[in-house]
Amino acid sequence: MASSSHFDISHVSKLLILFSLAAGGLILYMVVKYALQSQRPSKFPPGPRALPIIGNLHLLSRTKAFIQFSEWGRTYGTIIGLKLGPQNVVILNDHKHVQEGSIYSDRPPSHIANDIMFTNDTHILFVPYGDSWRKLRKTLQGLLNIKAVDRLLPIQNAEATQMMHQLLQSPDDWYDHVRRYSTSVILASVYGLRGPTFEHPRVKSLYHVQDQLTQIAELGATPPVDVFPILQYLPDFLSPWRIWARNIRKEHRALYFKLLSETQELVAKNKAPEDSFMVRLLKEQDMSGLDDEHLAYIGGSLMEAGSDTTASTLLSFILAMALFPESLTKCQAEVDSICGAGRSPTFDDFESLTYLKAAMTETLRWRPVAAGGIPHALTQDDYYEDYYLPKGTILFANAWAIHRSSDYDAPDQFYPDRFLQNKLGTAHDSIHSDNKRRPIYGFGAGRRLLNMAKLVWAFDIKPAADKIDSSIETGYTGGFLITPKKFPLCLTLRSADRERVIKRDFLKCLELLKKFKE
Repeated sequence: MASSSHFDISHVSKLLILFSLAAGGLILYMVVKYALQSQRPSKFPPGPRALPIIGNLHLLSRTKAFIQFSEWGRTYGTIIGLKLGPQNVVILNDHKHVQEGSIYSDRPPSHIANDIMFTNDTHILFVPYGDSWRKLRKTLQGLLNIKAVDRLLPIQNAEATQMMHQLLQSPDDWYDHVRRYSTSVILASVYGLRGPTFEHPRVKSLYHVQDQLTQIAELGATPPVDVFPILQYLPDFLSPWRIWARNIRKEHRALYFKLLSETQELVAKNKAPEDSFMVRLLKEQDMSGLDDEHLAYIGGSLMEAGSDTTASTLLSFILAMALFPESLTKCQAEVDSICGAGRSPTFDDFESLTYLKAAMTETLRWRPVAAGGIPHALTQDDYYEDYYLPKGTILFANAWAIHRSSDYDAPDQFYPDRFLQNKLGTAHDSIHSDNKRRPIYGFGAGRRLLNMAKLVWAFDIKPAADKIDSSIETGYTGGFLITPKKFPLCLTLRSADRERVIKRDFLKCLELLKKFKE
């Protein structure tokens, strides 16, 4: 009996030893594997020294990494190679390196986005390049054609007119009025719904979910779960990022399905504005083959792309007008020469607003909304300027650095005249030597010019304090998209005639606004 017990204990001990050796061997293999993979590939772009296993992760800023990448550019050049563990990352700090083509069109894999927040290839910002991405892109391109967008000009003008009336009634709340406008105009365009005040549940909910998304999507905001997949299996109490992502998913789905349901109800009652994007999608749903889930997220994607970006651009424009009064004076003089004090600017004035268009473009250069760029991934190995970029390399076009290159005179200054001197805004016109260069790298200007024109036509814009924090480090929010924090501002009506015009225009647009569900 004793001999049998001794045999059993001895057998178990051997199994434990074998298991320990196997586990130790596996751990050693993984350590060696990650140590080797964290080394820089041959002919990879230069960058800061990488440590074994973690690479450059210990150096990465958790917020506004684009500032750090710009600073590194002074040491390593305009193409920077990083190692985030085994993951190859390349930062492009100059326009000439920004490549286009199918091999640069993929999205990097994201466990948080693709496996938790937006499953089933629903959100185009995170869908990998392929059939699902092409289908969603084709749908969006069909919606955003010129004729379809032009049909929405009346409601865009009406929303801009309401914003002016709200600024007239309560100028101290200017920050919220601008944000309300940017959300309500997209709500009306996408769903045929409105947000008449900033406190309206739709507006508050949209800003909440968008703020959460832009925060979690920022590089460095969450642990490197794609770099070290073992982190994906940690329990929830050790993974607050997972709980955060689940909450975002829950809130997004609740909001976007509610907006879809409201539009479906309007369509069923024949009360939906015909030109709203979702109304068109619902009427073509059988032909498109898109289910309600994809429709909900298409609408949500349009909201995210249009609302935050519009608000950020308009708020940065107001900031620039307060800080650079000579530019405000030029904008006002141009608008006054066309409209006088007897009418406010309209879309028909766009072609004549040469300086104001330059000011809008300069706003996007001076304070780009997606300053760090949208990440892309290589679908195959590539060579560029003698550098080797392995398949799967993640690339960021750093708009912050691109817009502050030596190509621009005094890049930190807000100077719209640079875009009057040549369409690229650079110190030397390089159209002939670089046909691929675009004036602005980032989100498009859209119809923001109308609001800018109405603002400078109606109000003098001045700081309400001795100093305004316009610093990108402290005066702007963090996240994937950046926005000015509220700053002390004084809006003063320019004349009694303009007040009468604002009130008259608002009364005229009320009938149109009533056609959209509040």
